[in-house]
Amino acid sequence: MKSRLARTVVWMWVVMGWAAAGPAPVAAQARPDLMIAAGLEGGYYHDVARRLSTLLAREHGFYVPVEATRGSLENLFRLDDPENPVSVALTQADALLGYLEEHPAFASEFLVLADVGRECAFLVSGRAGIETAAELKEPGSRTLSVGRAGSGAAVTWDYLTRLEPDFKNTEAGDVDLMEALAQLRTGAAYTDLAGIMMVQRPRVVSPAMEIVLKHPEDYRFIPIRETDIRAAALPSGKPVYTFETVSVREVDVETICTRALVLASSEKLDGEKRSRLAQVLLESSDYIAPGAD
Repeated sequence: MKSRLARTVVWMWVVMGWAAAGPAPVAAQARPDLMIAAGLEGGYYHDVARRLSTLLAREHGFYVPVEATRGSLENLFRLDDPENPVSVALTQADALLGYLEEHPAFASEFLVLADVGRECAFLVSGRAGIETAAELKEPGSRTLSVGRAGSGAAVTWDYLTRLEPDFKNTEAGDVDLMEALAQLRTGAAYTDLAGIMMVQRPRVVSPAMEIVLKHPEDYRFIPIRETDIRAAALPSGKPVYTFETVSVREVDVETICTRALVLASSEKLDGEKRSRLAQVLLESSDYIAPGAD
């Protein structure tokens, strides 16, 4: 009896001791060596960031979280914000130039460490719709589907309206691509949608692009030519857009292409980390951005 009572008293003291001490402390989260702002999960930018993160961890022991974002502009905002831990960002060149126009001080706060390939604009209308990009400058009630705010197409269209203000005569709309294609297929009599703009790697055939390619009787690619927009250049002097004839499954499209860039903060990363980051980007570019052109 005494033995049982003694064990009970000891157990009560142990429980009381635990209660007074509170829960065991949780190990503190490791501080990131770098943090990458990378766009939507499943997208090209996010894939590039994940591969870069893997190499930095394997070769240098760095802890490099990859942050999913809404796209280029959000990446730039995070990189520019001194209170935000993002120290590396992926962005389109036209998004960068547009951001610099509104935030000129940012020009001294970043480095371009890699070019990870082309991003090309594809302007599509229905067969009974517009035939030239210049028609989008004409006064009238029409909408161009460019996707959600911050998407590649939305960023490109916004910058085109800066270069050519008459493009503002066409309203940018956030219409689902599949819904937009369905509307375009019905014909101009049933919708004020002039077309859609997609921005993607030329070798990638997205579900929306697949439909356009399979149904040439319903859709046409609208050329974007040098006569349609003024030239613009990055601070380095490189053009924001190149005018190219891009082949998509043997269909030639006259259009504009910009570049996908990897930026690093010169304010948030010390020289050693920037050097190791640059080394990985230089030595493993084919792995980080396979098929970049």
